[in-house]
Amino acid sequence: MKKKKQNGETPLPAREAALRVLERTGISAPVQSLLDTKLTGGLFSRQEAALTTELVYGYLRSEIRISWLLSQFMKAPEKLPASMKLMIGIAAYELLYLDRIPAHASVSAAVDAVRSRFGQGLSRVANGVLRSLIRLSESEDLKAFAFYESRIADPMERLSIFHSVPRWILELWAEGYGPEKADAFARAVSAVPSPCVRVNAARDEWEALRSFLCREGEAVGISGVRFAPGTQPEYMRDYLRQGRLSIQGAGSQLVLEALDAPHWEGPVWDACAGRGGKTLALLELGVPVLAASDTYQPRLRGMRDDAKRLVLKTPPLFCASAAEPALRGTPKTILLDVPCSGLGTLARHPDLRTLRTPEQVAGLVGLQRRILDAVWPCLPSGGHIAYITCTMNPAENEGQIEAFLARTPGASLEKQWQSTPDTFGSDLMYGAMIKKAVL
Repeated sequence: MKKKKQNGETPLPAREAALRVLERTGISAPVQSLLDTKLTGGLFSRQEAALTTELVYGYLRSEIRISWLLSQFMKAPEKLPASMKLMIGIAAYELLYLDRIPAHASVSAAVDAVRSRFGQGLSRVANGVLRSLIRLSESEDLKAFAFYESRIADPMERLSIFHSVPRWILELWAEGYGPEKADAFARAVSAVPSPCVRVNAARDEWEALRSFLCREGEAVGISGVRFAPGTQPEYMRDYLRQGRLSIQGAGSQLVLEALDAPHWEGPVWDACAGRGGKTLALLELGVPVLAASDTYQPRLRGMRDDAKRLVLKTPPLFCASAAEPALRGTPKTILLDVPCSGLGTLARHPDLRTLRTPEQVAGLVGLQRRILDAVWPCLPSGGHIAYITCTMNPAENEGQIEAFLARTPGASLEKQWQSTPDTFGSDLMYGAMIKKAVL
């Protein structure tokens, strides 16, 4: 069936799909899973799928700012239907951030959608709010910090709205790292993530392939290449199918480089393997892997599929919690990419901005502690733990390690690393290498 387009400029199905994903975000599944489900099956053109993804992720990255702006033109926003506010919010995102979509198309699509679902009266409200936003944007730069500085007195509230980062997260960062770093973290997680790949170092001439890809990107980590948003070459799909590349974020590659992963003493047990990106990276580098485990069986099946695509021998896999080790064999290095709050991944997982809570973070700190204590007896004298998180939170990072060292005889810190915020939307990571004393 031929897809109709609103006013001939942009596909209406993209807006509808984005709305349906946003309506379910945080209720039934993570946003990426919802998008994958919605966009698979060939019902969307590549352009429609790209616009749907941009609307969903862009809105979630700027939701706090957009909601505050729209509230300036609403008498009682809390009384409006949640879906209506999403419709208006999506249109506001288009008006503020997508120059290629004409303003009249964005407003018309939102007003029609509100009228269709909620009636003529509320469609007039939607039209009025969006027209007011347009008039304000014609006289003020709504992307500039100065606009919010002149209207919001509370410094922390101002940063929260400008960066679209929940206040409690900014306060956690400011308390743990200082106001300047809190601002830098907030800026970093507000960037659009740059696509990044890992070149399969187990294949012949991998360095030549990396050099070739660096003509359009830049080297990152041990074997990675990072591209500017929207510039990932089409021909890379072939290299992915051939098993010469894998998708892996720059943050994950940088922390492995910082912890000198190519020289880890094997065999390695990846005790919180997830989909196995770091396990497979180790195998590509020739580091022997004893086993990989995770609490979720489908992720392990995904690792097996990826290993096959990369022409790597799949290590033994088993489903278990690292807090209750069920390992056979003795690892010389244990990789703990522990479950964490993910506050360093807000650019890539913008739904965490509103889904993550301080109570959840406290629970994760306790889980990390239990995992460290549980795996320590599995490590022989002289062995190492590589502890990794994708968060910026002292309680989960340096504070967690300090507490472990204080209560664990024979444990010493060999290396500690924290990623530097960048403009590429890279995950903010933390890593530490802990050694068990030789008896």
